[in-house]
Amino acid sequence: MKYNSIIIGGGLAGLTSAIRCAEAGLKTALISAGDSALTFASGSIDVLGFRQNNALVDYPFEAISQLPDGHPYRKLGADQVRQSLNFFTGQMAQAGIEMSCHGQQNHSRLTALGAMRPAWLSQPGAKPLSLAEPAAGLRRVAIINIAGCRDFQPALLAAGLKKHTDFAGVELTIGDIRADTISLTARNVYELRSLEIARLLKRDLFSRPEGLTTLASAINKAAGNADLVVLPSVLAVENGNQLIHQLEAHTGLRLCELATLPPSLPGMRMASALRQRYRQLGGLLLEGDEVVSGNFDNDRLLSITTRLNPSMPLTADHFVLATGSFFSRGLDSNPSSLTDKTFNLDVVTAGQRQHWSNQHFLNGSQHPFCYFGIETNDHFNPYQEGQVIGNLYCAGAVLGGFNPVAEASAGGVAISTGWLAAKQITAQYSDVRGNHVESH
Repeated sequence: MKYNSIIIGGGLAGLTSAIRCAEAGLKTALISAGDSALTFASGSIDVLGFRQNNALVDYPFEAISQLPDGHPYRKLGADQVRQSLNFFTGQMAQAGIEMSCHGQQNHSRLTALGAMRPAWLSQPGAKPLSLAEPAAGLRRVAIINIAGCRDFQPALLAAGLKKHTDFAGVELTIGDIRADTISLTARNVYELRSLEIARLLKRDLFSRPEGLTTLASAINKAAGNADLVVLPSVLAVENGNQLIHQLEAHTGLRLCELATLPPSLPGMRMASALRQRYRQLGGLLLEGDEVVSGNFDNDRLLSITTRLNPSMPLTADHFVLATGSFFSRGLDSNPSSLTDKTFNLDVVTAGQRQHWSNQHFLNGSQHPFCYFGIETNDHFNPYQEGQVIGNLYCAGAVLGGFNPVAEASAGGVAISTGWLAAKQITAQYSDVRGNHVESH
C-alpha cells in the first residue's frame, strides 16, 4: 500500500502535519497508537511562556530570537512559527472551535491547582486572563463543583489562588451542585470522573427541553453574584464551549471552564476536532496500531511495518515521526542509553547516565533529560548512525533541544514543527506538479 505521506503519531504535531498534507491533496495515512498526550492537556496552546531564568514571556514571537541555537524555534524562525499558529487556528475554526488570544501577547490560564500558566491560545470557555493582572476586575470568584466529581478539588484551587498576591483582595467562595438537583442518576454519585459526568449530563439532563435551564438555575443558586464562576470541565467533549456560552446567557454570569485532572475534556475536544478535520479532508486514520520497524535504504526510509499488520509493509514517499517523548513512549531509556523507540535514530543526550537528572526531582530546577530527544538538521531530518534520512521528518516532543515544561512551549513546538514537516513535503510535490499543491 503506497502513500504520498505517512504520519506516525496522532498527537498535536502528527495531526497538524497530517491535516496540512491532506489539505494539499496528498494521499496521507496517520497511524495513532491510541489516546495521545492531548487527553492530558489543558486545551490551550502555549508557544513560549518562560525564559531560561524563569521570567515570564510577554510576547512569545519576539522572544524566539533569544533562544539558544539548536532550539526547534530557532530552526523555524519567528515568522514560520507565527504562520503555523495561524494555520492551526484556521483549522480549529473549520472544525468548530474558535480559539481566543490576546493579539501577539501571552495571557494567563487558570489551572486546577490555582496556578497561573502563560498561554497564547485558549478555548473560549477557558476565559483567558490578563498576564500582568490576572485578577483585574474581580472582586468575588465562586468555585462550583458537581458534588462527587473526583477529578476536581475546589479547596486545592482556592488554596492555590490565595498564594497569588493579585488575588489577595478577591473573595473566594466554594459551592457544590448536588447530582440529584440536576437529575443525574449513577450507581455511585460520590465517585464520578469528568468524562462520566459529561455522559450522564448528556443522557439525564441535556436530553430534556428544560435541562439547560435546570443547570443554569443550580449554578445561579451556588454562585450568587460572583464576577467569575469557575466550573470543572465536565459539560461535554465536543460542544463544551457552546454549552458554556449558552449557560452564560441563561445565568448572566461569566463562566470559566477549567480542565480537571486527567482525562481533560478540553484536550480531548481539541483532539476530536482535529481528527474530524483530518477525516473531512480525506485522510486515512489508522487507530490502535503502532509502527514497530522501518526498512531503510541508505538515506531513505522505504517502508514501515506495524504491530497489527506485520506482513503488510506500508510504503510512502515521505514520513513524519511525531511519537512524542518519554510520556508518550516515543523515547525510551535504560540504565545505559536513550533511544527512539521506533527507528533507533540518533538522539541528543548529555553526559553520563547519573547526570541526566538532578538529585532532588521536584525542587523546581530543570533536569537535563528534559532536553533529550532526536537530533535533526535544520530541516528536521533525523540522523541514523550519522547519516541524514532525507525523506523522514521529526516533529513535536520527540525532538531534542528544548524543555517543553519549563519553557511552556510544548503546544507551539508541536504545531510549528508538524506544520513545517508538511510544508517541506508538499513543496516537493509543488516542484513536480507545478502549482498544484497549495502554499500556506
